[in-house]
Amino acid sequence: MEKKHSIRFITPKRTFEKKYKNYRSYKKYLASDFNNRCGYCDDYDGWQGGEATYHIDHFAPKKKFENLENDYNNLIYSCSYCNRFKGDDWPSDDPKVNIVNNKGYIDPCEDEYQKHFYRDSTGKIKPETPIGEYIYNKLQLYLIRHSVLWNLTRLQKLKNQLLEVIEGRDVDKEEFDEVYSKYTELSIEFDKYFRYILGDINIKN
Repeated sequence: MEKKHSIRFITPKRTFEKKYKNYRSYKKYLASDFNNRCGYCDDYDGWQGGEATYHIDHFAPKKKFENLENDYNNLIYSCSYCNRFKGDDWPSDDPKVNIVNNKGYIDPCEDEYQKHFYRDSTGKIKPETPIGEYIYNKLQLYLIRHSVLWNLTRLQKLKNQLLEVIEGRDVDKEEFDEVYSKYTELSIEFDKYFRYILGDINIKN
C-alpha cells in the first residue's frame, strides 16, 4: 500500500485584524499567517527568493468581486505558479459559492483543504477527491517542482535534527560515525534537489 503524507506541514490560519486600503500592504502578515508557504501547494518561499517572489492571490477573484479586493479573509499567500494558474477562475457568480458540480476551490485555511490531497513517498502531490482533482489540474500541482521543494524542506529538517545529535551531546565513536554518515547521505540528497532549483540538473517525474 502506498504511504501517504499530508500535503502540508502546518495548516495556515489568518490572524491579522488591522484594516488596510490596499491589499498589497498585507503581504508580510500573510507570509506570517501562511508560515511562509504557498497556501495551495505548501512550497516554502525560502527556497525561491523569499517573500519578494511570492504573490497575493484573491481566493474569490477581485476581477469578479471587487468589494473583496482588500478583504484580508479573501487573501491567500501564493507562489507565482499557483497564482498564475488559478487566475480569475471561479465556479459561480457568488463569492460564497466556491464549489459547483465538483469544480471550484477550497480555502487553504480550512482544515478540509488537506482532505482533498496527499503526498506520496516521493513528495508528489496527488488528488483524493473530485474537487481535489479539479484543483490539482487547474493549478498544475503535478509539477515536479512541488515534490522537489517538499524534499528540500524535509531533508533540511532531518539534517538539523542530526546536527543537534552531533553537536548537542557526547556520543561514542560508533554512534557518531553512524549519525555523521547519515548526515552526509542526507546532505548529498539535499544538494541534488537544491541543484535542481538552480537549474543544474534534471529530475524525472
